[in-house]
Amino acid sequence: MIEEAIAWARLDCMPAAQRLGLRREAAALAVRHRRLRMQWADHIAQTRAALLASARRSAAAPDTPRRAWIMGAGLLQDVPLRELLDLFETIDLVDVCFGPAARVAAREHAGRVRCRPHDVSGVLEDLSRDPQRAAPPMPADAWCASVNLLSQLSLLPCAALLDRGEAEAVVERYGAAIQQAHIDALGRVPHACLIVEYAQTRTDAPNDVLLPGLPDCLIRDGWTAGPRWQWALNPAGETDEPSGRAMQAWWRGGDTGR
Repeated sequence: MIEEAIAWARLDCMPAAQRLGLRREAAALAVRHRRLRMQWADHIAQTRAALLASARRSAAAPDTPRRAWIMGAGLLQDVPLRELLDLFETIDLVDVCFGPAARVAAREHAGRVRCRPHDVSGVLEDLSRDPQRAAPPMPADAWCASVNLLSQLSLLPCAALLDRGEAEAVVERYGAAIQQAHIDALGRVPHACLIVEYAQTRTDAPNDVLLPGLPDCLIRDGWTAGPRWQWALNPAGETDEPSGRAMQAWWRGGDTGR
């Protein structure tokens, strides 16, 4: 609890996000990253490699973007910033909460790296908004990356609606709409990378698919399937039931011929 309180105090967070508990969740994640750095090392390395592979494809394209727009980058743990600075003139780190590492990077690379407080769902200020109408557009002149974000976008907004007494079926549709709006917005830019956790895994049970139908939808919309890997999210000793996540990267733009 003390570690989380310290991490909480070191975060900058948008007020609407803090009201829903996102600052608390970001603090808990920062503490877990430190505690499980060995168990999560492969996942972090795989995420960084997938982002860099997508960025290099886009940087080699005739219409190469000069700017990067990286969503879910507030803690900066899984973003290969130095390598990306070799590919893009400016990098926007986009999130609702920012930790010390992101703020230091913005100071060290002033004019090239910026912390952009931004609600990519568009609903945090007003949960009654239609997610499809609320989701803001992404910059068409940038390589846009969504980093381990999609399955998390709807969790706290949906929890808040359930606490208010909304029916579960209504809340489920609302959460799915938030996720679909994010995918749609990402699909409208020429150069993009999407890194998602698509299934929960356990050693003694079948995978629990978190985003059913997503791969087929992405393929139909012109996305290229990238690498897959396993994330030991809750290793033995962390929770009563050890579990992980099956991850995959997808990208648009650049050399899609692999």
